[in-house]
Amino acid sequence: MSRGFIIFLTSLLIVLGARFSTYAPLPAEVFADCTSPVNENKLQGLWELDRINNYQAFNQALAEESGFVTTLQAYIYPFVLERSQLYRIEQCGVEVALTVNDLREWIVAKGTIEEADIQVDIQDFKTELKESFDEMMTDVKDALAIEEKPEIDKSLKFIRKADDLDLQAELTFSGEELKIFGSVNGKNFREKIFYDSGELVREIAFVDSDSGSTDFIYRRYP
Repeated sequence: MSRGFIIFLTSLLIVLGARFSTYAPLPAEVFADCTSPVNENKLQGLWELDRINNYQAFNQALAEESGFVTTLQAYIYPFVLERSQLYRIEQCGVEVALTVNDLREWIVAKGTIEEADIQVDIQDFKTELKESFDEMMTDVKDALAIEEKPEIDKSLKFIRKADDLDLQAELTFSGEELKIFGSVNGKNFREKIFYDSGELVREIAFVDSDSGSTDFIYRRYP
């Protein structure tokens, strides 16, 4: 058995071992029976993780303590995730569902969105115009008995997650960009999800971190 073949076999076993040791079946679609009309956008669908930029910032922000093990995780964890993580974005009407796995653990969340209206920003007399408009709308509503539109609940509802994961977040949708503000195990973070040149990018930054943001970059799942 040649040395080259042994190296090839070892590399193949490492890659396949990382894939199958972290495998868990993809949960069923949250909106499998959706009948509401949906405006298609580039974010929707199933994606697989291709690469991670600056994972050290993500690892450092969530680490309970520093040390050799934490440093080692910053190099090993991305290698494993890049061969196992899937991300799915579904939409049904004004509802969005996000599904992602962390090794064998799946996180499934659902939230309500409202596409931002096109706004004309007039600098001069902005306050006066807004007050006049509000008064006019109040008069119209009183005359026509129009009820107030219910306020959108931006909170993400976590359908599935690990028991030891304390995760709270709010979701907004602007243009074709999802924004999530929340906390994980007491650490506040901001996440942007957007489409860029055929790839899905999740840009995550922690409030108290001085190491910058971490980019999880996905490609379409075959």
